Amino acid sequence: MRRALVATAAVAAAFGAAAPAHAASVFVLAQTQSFSPPQINIVTGDTVIWRNTSQKTHNVLFETEGYNSGRFGPREVRNHPFPAAGVYDYHCTIHTGMIGQVGVYPLVLEGPTTRVRRGTTIAFGVRAPDGAGDVTIEADYGAGFVPVAAATAAVPGPGHEGHDEPGELHADVAATDTATYRAVFTGGTSNETRVEVTDAPDIAARARRTRGGTAVTVTATPASPGARVVLQVNLRERFGWWPLKRARLDKRSRATFVVRGQGHAQARVVLVAPDWASPLNETRAFRLRG
Repeated sequence: MRRALVATAAVAAAFGAAAPAHAASVFVLAQTQSFSPPQINIVTGDTVIWRNTSQKTHNVLFETEGYNSGRFGPREVRNHPFPAAGVYDYHCTIHTGMIGQVGVYPLVLEGPTTRVRRGTTIAFGVRAPDGAGDVTIEADYGAGFVPVAAATAAVPGPGHEGHDEPGELHADVAATDTATYRAVFTGGTSNETRVEVTDAPDIAARARRTRGGTAVTVTATPASPGARVVLQVNLRERFGWWPLKRARLDKRSRATFVVRGQGHAQARVVLVAPDWASPLNETRAFRLRG
């Protein structure tokens, strides 16, 4: 998760954790009927900023945190610091169903949000407090957490493109099986991240603008001619991802979808089983260019 760093002063954290190396401000968009992203993880001492990008008036109310932003209109912002670890649920009292959650941890672990292929490398990033010392990545394959890697400040390799905040640590773990991961140090434990491992090929999508729409080109590695792929779009009125088009990869292990009328909707391509429904792997979400 990328964050806009707008503060560098250290903020004292609760529960004995050290102050963050770079206190960050994390932005959440208050959209027409939802918060985006609806769930975020931050380090103790970070500040969350809600920016109203809609034409409606919203508010942010935390029942347990005791914070009420009051009403804020279009293009206005509200912010609130989180000095204590915990998981805080909030909602907009004006619009039913408009909810969000802030997870506050001594460490924040960032990893892949899509399935990874067995035998590849899982790239993790860790936001740790200043002077954290040794940080260990642990994995639970079903029998409890065990150490699998050390997080260091060493220059990262492929897969760490989103782990570029000042002071961020990095770790690489071999993808042997599906597992739940966390980062641990003497000051506490991070959020947990589950990484699904698949034997299906990796797929990638590239969107380019065409006359009147978007062309989405899909490729698979290793080559998988005949494999089934489905283009999905994220539709608010459908409450999530919805299939738009489907195709089979050609002899070059490629397929192209031509999309019109979806504007700049969020999209992804899913590799599916022969039933055209069971997901095997998927690309990262991207925007159409209509």
